[in-house]
Amino acid sequence: MPPSKNSAKFLEWSYNSSTPLRTLWRWVDCRPIQLVWMTFIFAVKQLPAWTAPVVTGLLIDRVTKSPDTLFKLWPLVVLQLLLISQNVPVHTYFITMLSQLTRRLENRLRRALVIRLQQLSIPYHDDSESGMLQAKVLRDVEQIQVLAHQMGEWGTTALTTATAVLIITLSKQPLILLIYLVLIPIMVLLTQKFKHRIRKENQAFRRNIEEMNSEVTQMIDMIPVSRAHGVEDKAVNKVKHRIKDVGRTGRRLDKVNALFQSTNWATLQCFSLIMLVVMVYLASQDLISIGDILVFQALFQQTFMLVNMILGIYPQLAKGMESVRSIGEILECPDLEYNQGKPVVDDVKGEIVFEDCGYRYPNTTDLAVSGVNLKIPAGQCLAVVGPSGGGKSTLLRLTIGFRRPSEGKIFLDGQDMEGIDMRSWRTYISVVPQESVFFEGTVRENILFGLKTVDETRFEEILDAANVREFIDRLPEGLDTRIGESGARLSGGQRQRLAIARALVRDPQVIVLDEPTSALDVMSEKLVQEAIESLVSGRTTLIVAHRLSTIRNADKILVMEGGKVVEEGGYDELVSRPDSAFKRMKDLQE
Repeated sequence: MPPSKNSAKFLEWSYNSSTPLRTLWRWVDCRPIQLVWMTFIFAVKQLPAWTAPVVTGLLIDRVTKSPDTLFKLWPLVVLQLLLISQNVPVHTYFITMLSQLTRRLENRLRRALVIRLQQLSIPYHDDSESGMLQAKVLRDVEQIQVLAHQMGEWGTTALTTATAVLIITLSKQPLILLIYLVLIPIMVLLTQKFKHRIRKENQAFRRNIEEMNSEVTQMIDMIPVSRAHGVEDKAVNKVKHRIKDVGRTGRRLDKVNALFQSTNWATLQCFSLIMLVVMVYLASQDLISIGDILVFQALFQQTFMLVNMILGIYPQLAKGMESVRSIGEILECPDLEYNQGKPVVDDVKGEIVFEDCGYRYPNTTDLAVSGVNLKIPAGQCLAVVGPSGGGKSTLLRLTIGFRRPSEGKIFLDGQDMEGIDMRSWRTYISVVPQESVFFEGTVRENILFGLKTVDETRFEEILDAANVREFIDRLPEGLDTRIGESGARLSGGQRQRLAIARALVRDPQVIVLDEPTSALDVMSEKLVQEAIESLVSGRTTLIVAHRLSTIRNADKILVMEGGKVVEEGGYDELVSRPDSAFKRMKDLQE
């Protein structure tokens, strides 16, 4: 039994980018009865287009054969006027139904992508460009919605028009069908001839668009840096190179599309001329009437116009197909953090144990962390120090579960990390990185990120404990002041205290701090350090420290070099050792 359409598991079960049309149909989720009803409604609104040639033919035949009885056809003219009038409301109704299906598809795809992006592993996100991911969620899903809408409208048009033309032609002169039987294989061959080249060019164009989005995103993020160093021209030139690539592949794609469309147009015009000659011959042999020539010519023009239009939008359909394959790179990516079905953690004490733990980054040969044997009792504070590249931040990422050990194991309160739902465990921890991430919202919204509400009295206590009150009272709208994208309107010290308040409000059992004071001035460092002391009190704490004076009260200090623990002990113990690496580091900072 497959999962329901609303479940997150549905996207894993149903998405297959190697069969884009089948996948698209599955995700549209149109019931057969609904499809029949929409086809019927479409046929009703198209009736005047099909009956117009027949009415015209009858009028012409009556004029040429019995002009004195022409007035007897007035009911037919009135009926045609009524059919034309109903087209407006019925067409609107049809498009409304089609839009409900395609917009629901669009929402479902974006929701599925957002869910999958949250499920994908942190290493996947580390290796992916955010601009490319944004392009898939925004541009590619939009292309798929357009594809579904066009297929719904033009597919129904093709089906109903072909049926109408077949019925009328069979009722008047079946020999005319031979021309259609010759035309259809030729148009299929033309499409097949261009299909692979159009797909290849669309793929190249899509890749260049994603790379350009990534470059533009990076350029915007780096504007303060490029402006500060006077390298604006270099930053612009780098993006201009990508824009030039997009232009070049776009022109190549346009050229292929133009050749495809013009070839189809010329083929259809040739068949139209052949059709006219054949019908004139049949009329000369009294096999059809003069009015029938107009009927068949009009039907043939409708058919050709439809075929030409469908072939004309084929490049757009190819773009949509490529977008189906593009978002498959996310929806079908196997690099997931698997938590489904694992036991949920509903209580955390905070004990963390490393057993012969090591980690190797993808596509590297050396271990970034190796041979770590460590026990952190619940409620204790562990500080990790050492030179850059020593493995400190990797150790923290292993603790959080963002990276999983390449060798050895990590136990959380006695349970193997691999055997528990890490999402539930992380609800009991808080992380304060070296550079905290904020969104363009108010101070309050950024502190309460992910929480619906919190007791106001406790919230006020947290503001005091995190030393946030010191600067909030000076903001124009206090807690309701918008802090700008990435907290741009706050200083580094203010952002770190805001991050500590965000951590405190969750009342975590485990705290992870990654060099939270390394980039601060002395006054800001003092305020942040006071906030950290409030944060870590009574909680299991792992802190990577650059300034050794900030970890004097840690229960244990690890010194890491080359991915290995080379020393461990208390602050006073390590300082007292004359040949201690920790003492040498401390002396360099004095």
